[in-house]
Amino acid sequence: MEGVTRPVTDRVMFRILGPLRAGVGERPVDLGGGRARLVLAALLLEMDRTVPVDRLVDVVWPGGPPASARTQIAMAVSGLRRAFRCAGCAGHVIDTVPPGYRVSGVIDARAAERLIAGARRDVAAGRLARASDGFRGALALWDGPVLAGLDRPVIAAGALRWEELRLTAVEESARVELALGRHHELVGELMVPVAEHPYRERLRALLMVALARAGRRGEALDVYHDGRRRLDEELGLRPGRELRDVHTAVLRDDP
Repeated sequence: MEGVTRPVTDRVMFRILGPLRAGVGERPVDLGGGRARLVLAALLLEMDRTVPVDRLVDVVWPGGPPASARTQIAMAVSGLRRAFRCAGCAGHVIDTVPPGYRVSGVIDARAAERLIAGARRDVAAGRLARASDGFRGALALWDGPVLAGLDRPVIAAGALRWEELRLTAVEESARVELALGRHHELVGELMVPVAEHPYRERLRALLMVALARAGRRGEALDVYHDGRRRLDEELGLRPGRELRDVHTAVLRDDP
């Protein structure tokens, strides 16, 4: 509309804990097609560090690049810069830093990392209710698999760090919730991650404890036997010490 000036801001927010998204202030950024998204994802996985063009080429064309690959990477970066300007960004988001590019801004993954670190400090200080809030705030930032839909080996490898952080936070949070006596609520919260990561024995052990304390010993034993069967049939392994100890405690009705 003529005479209306679009707000200009330097605050750029990126989200990688789920589908890739970006915003300038409250305005979402149109990140364009798959190539531009892959380039931005690769830059965000190394936030504030220079990513060489050759590495970006490998991300976009893992099976072998075309002759025009470097030019196409430059075009993708140019399109992203234009998208951020159109959304009202006044500053530089993607800088050219030989031999590649560097992205800067605020990212949800770093925010989650800070919240988890704070929650761990609260646990160490015995502030369990506050730690619970910190863990829950961090875990709420995940909105699905990291960089969901961007199917490239380099992207998947980079996303593993944040997925491992999430799972570790789920486990640490569960210990806090158990200490606070919230085992009934915890049962439902742990069922999905245990189903998604059936070989993660600590998660399974925590679910067993929550079920047993909720008076559901039979279900706790079912969770153990399912894990033991999977480990045996699919990996040729026995349950580890922690899982076996919880199984024994459930059998003895040990609180």
